[in-house]
Amino acid sequence: MARFTAALLKMTTTNLRESAIALKAEVKEVSNCRCIRRFLSSYEMDFAVLGRFLTRLLPKSAPYKVVNDRTEWHFGTQPVNVLMAGIAHRGVAFPISWTVLPDGGSSSASEHCRALRCFSQVVEPSEIEAVIAGREFISAKWLGWLQAREIPFLVRLRSDRHLVSPEGTSLPAKVLARPLALRQVKVLDREYSLRGTDGKSADVRVVLKRVADRSAEDQFLILATSGIDPAEATGLYQEHWQVETLFAALKSRGYDLERTHLTEPDRVQRLIGLLVLAFGWTWLVGERRVNREGLPRKKPHDRQERSLFRYGLVRLRSILAAPAPQPAAFFECIRGVRSPTAFLSCI
Repeated sequence: MARFTAALLKMTTTNLRESAIALKAEVKEVSNCRCIRRFLSSYEMDFAVLGRFLTRLLPKSAPYKVVNDRTEWHFGTQPVNVLMAGIAHRGVAFPISWTVLPDGGSSSASEHCRALRCFSQVVEPSEIEAVIAGREFISAKWLGWLQAREIPFLVRLRSDRHLVSPEGTSLPAKVLARPLALRQVKVLDREYSLRGTDGKSADVRVVLKRVADRSAEDQFLILATSGIDPAEATGLYQEHWQVETLFAALKSRGYDLERTHLTEPDRVQRLIGLLVLAFGWTWLVGERRVNREGLPRKKPHDRQERSLFRYGLVRLRSILAAPAPQPAAFFECIRGVRSPTAFLSCI
């Protein structure tokens, strides 16, 4: 695991042949590649233990904002489909649990429930401030499952999703939102029911906001919530984008996850386990750099040149890829994994 993590940081790719180049210098590339494949095919990894370790690295205590989303890519015609749950913190979702689905396409309510059960092996439901999810996570079965466990949630609904009033009237959500002016927010004054084709239902508060003019295809932000103050819903939902920042770090802006040739769910599950371990370490080093050196410089458009994740990645790569060994700098970074709080101290 240590060698493969170092190889990921040096090569910033999950292509196994390229990672094998940096795995072990005195061993042939083909042997290194075979070693990696054996590890990913048969190593027994306890993902709950890994999740608890990742939570320990996160310099944040409960209650947590949990962001859920799904990412998918293809190797040839074979889809690779991953559900991810992370804790929102400082602009990124810190990965805690993930589920690799056997097929492509959208995920089901049963898969959403299973994914959050995995998360609950790491974080107690009482430690969750809110589960925040997009329009894929809207089934009545899933929302009812959260309510039965007293887990607060905030999910975005499709504009054509029907809301059933206490009197039994069913209307698409966009009909109720049409009178709103641009950027106007309205909290419906009573609970509405979301009903599924399987007969399941969930009673929720609904928040409407017009986010675009009438010529746009997607004009409304429609949120369903339970256990959360509806007045805070639109602000809280902004936390959801942090999971996209995580996906970017694991993929195009970091470890190039989509370049792996792995498609078997159990192997991809282990590979992501190694990636999120590298991510956590990289993120800690980035935050340490901010504490000691200040934020990355800003570009003319006033956005920072590098994210906190990239800040740490550049630092670790410069240590690991340097021709001359830098043991003091390397072991200082290792200290962050052993004692995150002390490592992040400015003292």
